[in-house]
Amino acid sequence: MKKSSKKENMNSKEENQTEAESSEARNSESSAGKAGETTVSPENEPVSSEAEKSPEAACREENELLKDQLFRLAADFDNFRKRTARQMEENRKATLEQVLLDFVEVTDNFDRALKSARTAEDMGSIVSGIEQLSKQFFSILEKYGLERIKCEKAGEFDPHRHEAIQHIETSEVPDNTIVDVYKHGYALNEKVVRPALVSVARSPEEAEK
Repeated sequence: MKKSSKKENMNSKEENQTEAESSEARNSESSAGKAGETTVSPENEPVSSEAEKSPEAACREENELLKDQLFRLAADFDNFRKRTARQMEENRKATLEQVLLDFVEVTDNFDRALKSARTAEDMGSIVSGIEQLSKQFFSILEKYGLERIKCEKAGEFDPHRHEAIQHIETSEVPDNTIVDVYKHGYALNEKVVRPALVSVARSPEEAEK
């Protein structure tokens, strides 16, 4: 009987020791879990890279971005400039081609007129043909905006549209009056490209001054 009691006591002690060890293990796991939870808490998370950027680094980054935008804009403008210049050159060539083709028609008529003049006996028909050619030629000039400056004898001299190449002293007409026209003047789209060459009257009294 005594041996049995001792054995039971020993078994009871072993069970108590096992339970104590299990309880200690559970407490240790619970503490480790709490420690792990503390480690991953938002308060202890690493600071983001954005927050770590210094003002100098942010300024450099913005500067690089602006430089890249500037280079792209400069490249776009250079391409636009080249494209515009190329288009203007193509338009100029197309206009010049059309002008030359219009005058080629006049050249053809000149050839026919010369061929006819070699066998014609009536000078009147030759003069009439030349007049027609002159009208055709000038109609092409007018088509492209060229107009003859109004300039007539006894008209008033206009220094903006006429050029006096000679002054004639006379009292027969008022001072600053056109006496003779040597060359007609022309304006392109209202801009004088060649003034009319004229002689202008000047009174003797004005000449003495």
